[in-house]
This record gives sequence, C-alpha cells and structure tokens, in this order.
Amino acid sequence: MRIINVLKNFPSKIKGFFKFLITCYRDGGVLYANIQTVNKGETLSGKRVLITGGGSGIGRAIAIKALSEGAIVIIAGRRKNKLDSLVRELNNPNLYTIEWDVSDISLIEEKYNEVQEILNQDVEILINSAGVLLDQKLFRTTEDVWDKTYAVNSKAVYFMCQHLSNIWIKKKIKGKIINVSSTSGFYGAVIPYGMTKWDIVGLTEGLGKELISKGIIVNGIAPGRTATEMLGRDSCGNIYDSYTIAKRFCLPEEIAELASFLMGDSSNFIVGQTILCDGGYTL
Repeated sequence: MRIINVLKNFPSKIKGFFKFLITCYRDGGVLYANIQTVNKGETLSGKRVLITGGGSGIGRAIAIKALSEGAIVIIAGRRKNKLDSLVRELNNPNLYTIEWDVSDISLIEEKYNEVQEILNQDVEILINSAGVLLDQKLFRTTEDVWDKTYAVNSKAVYFMCQHLSNIWIKKKIKGKIINVSSTSGFYGAVIPYGMTKWDIVGLTEGLGKELISKGIIVNGIAPGRTATEMLGRDSCGNIYDSYTIAKRFCLPEEIAELASFLMGDSSNFIVGQTILCDGGYTL
C-alpha cells in the first residue's frame, strides 16, 4: 500500500497555511481519504452553529465535527429520542438540542427565539441539513409525497435562510450558511427529491450573490450516495457501492470535513458554490 503525504515536501511556511493534512492511498482500486485535522479544536472556536436535521446522518456528523473544532452547536430535529441519544453519547457541554420540525414554516420565528434564549445570543452559522427521501417513482408520486418532500427539502431551507439572514443583516452579523443538496441536483430528475435538490443548488447561488455584500457567505455541499440511515447504510458497516467509480459509499464524516472547511475562515472567498463530494459519481 502506497501512502502519499501531500504536504511532505512542502516548505514549513507553506505547511503552516494549510488547515488539514491529507493522506491519500489506494487499496484494491478504491480511493480512500484519511483526513486529519492539524489545528484540532481551533478552527471553529467559539462559533455558534445551528444544524437542522442534526440528530442523524450527515447533520449528526457535521455536529460532531463542529464540536471537535471548538464550536457551540445547537441541533434542531424532530425526533427527541435521537437528540437525547446524541447528547448522552457526546456528553459535551457545548452541545444543545431543540425539538423543531422545520417543515412548519409558522414555527420558525418562535423556535429561533428559543435558540436565542438557549445561547443567550444569535448563531453565526446555519447548516440546512434536514431532508427526507420518501417512496418516489414517477407514476407513484402522490400530492402528499410531493408536498412533504418540498416542505422539508426546499421550502424550509428557503425560509430558514430568509429568517436568519434578515436577523444577521439587522444586527450586522457576518454569518455563514451551508445548504446540503445532493448529486441529484446535478442531473435530470423526475421525482420530488431530485427536484428539491435542484432547488437548493439554485437557491445557494442566488443567495450567494444577494448576501455577500452584506457580509453573509452562502455555499452548499452536494453529497453523493452516503452511508446513512436514509439509504439503509452505516459508515461502520459494508460501504461497497457498485454505482460509483470509487466503488464505495461516501462517509458522513467526509461530508463533515468539507462542511468544517466551509464554516471556517479559510473558505471566505468561496461564494455561492455547491461543492460535489461524490467519489466521481457525477462524472
């Protein structure tokens, strides 16, 4: 097995510029990435982060990563048992949770007021990670499935961005928004899930243009097929995937590393982009 240290031959001054040490290697034709944090616990120190859908999957991984980098994290989720389980597991004084169904737009102001009370101040970073994937085929899609999918995956994202950015502008907070889309937002779709992910790519670009002049940076992440509960996979189990050229599922932790970079100051000149993390799935 050949291990390539990307920074091995770099001068010490250049090494200091990088936030991460990336070690890449190939094993059996499958590309893996072992990403280690150099300045662990420093990159998000004291940052206040609100993560929707953070009780499981990608949102959960982002929450764990943000906490490891010194952030104060509040997770919004529908399932109290998931939230309570995560609190017990992590046992971190910087982790807070709130029961919140983001698909109910009428609750956004009330629930965000609760967030402000819990933290005694505003959040600086919003991660829109909540999402649903219902039983969807072209000729099986019902109006109810359509409405539920759009309510969580698209409508909630729009109005969460609207509410938070409005507050940030009024209070002159230079915030960051990261919207979790999908590779489904990069090719044709005839099911509501894929269509909502197209929405998020366009919204991220539009908000990026609109809000950068106010000091608010908006970007997105488009994960490929990821080993999460949504797809019936576990990152600790079998992650083989014949559909991707990398022959494996993406790990939630890999998405979290990208999210951590976008939350930090090193990404401040990236605006309105939805970054693919899919092992070559869309090539």
